[in-house]
Amino acid sequence: MTQLMLLGLIKNKAMSGYEIKQYLNLSHAEKWAGIQTGSIYYNLSKLEKEGLIEVKSVEQTGNRSSTIYSITAKGKEVFRKQLIESFSQVDATYPSKLYTSITFLGELTTEEAAEAIDKQIIVLEKELEEWENGRKLKEEALSVVLPDYIIALFDNGSQHIKLNIDFLEKIKRTLESNEFNLFLPPLDNNESREDK
Repeated sequence: MTQLMLLGLIKNKAMSGYEIKQYLNLSHAEKWAGIQTGSIYYNLSKLEKEGLIEVKSVEQTGNRSSTIYSITAKGKEVFRKQLIESFSQVDATYPSKLYTSITFLGELTTEEAAEAIDKQIIVLEKELEEWENGRKLKEEALSVVLPDYIIALFDNGSQHIKLNIDFLEKIKRTLESNEFNLFLPPLDNNESREDK
């Protein structure tokens, strides 16, 4: 995703690594796109070596210089191909750590489980607040009404977080029932035997 993001940004505007990092930090891309902003310069160098971007200019500001990159024709082709491929890949992500923990919830006391769930809810509520603040900051930074697709992105992200909070609250309400025994359905004897 990092390569797709960098190519997409540079395709729309020639920019420096610093500018790219600023845009990604502003939109909290590390969280929603999994892009490590610390790897930007490494990836820019790699893209340049592969002939996907090129140095458009080097600008001097005092003692500092900024390398401005632009996309090449090859870079545009690769970007388009990756963009089409990314839409065809299903990305059904689940909170796997949370689901695994819930599977073994019966191993904790009710108090331990409630405390762990409360901590998770607090983290998710902070994440939701950051997500919603990010939307406001983006609106303020652009000084315009956000396009529908950006609003849809923010709504979708918020809904995912809210669903996880609702899920945890539902699990917490069931703690008193003590019905958290590990559920292992019976296996067919032929399937459960190891090959000898």
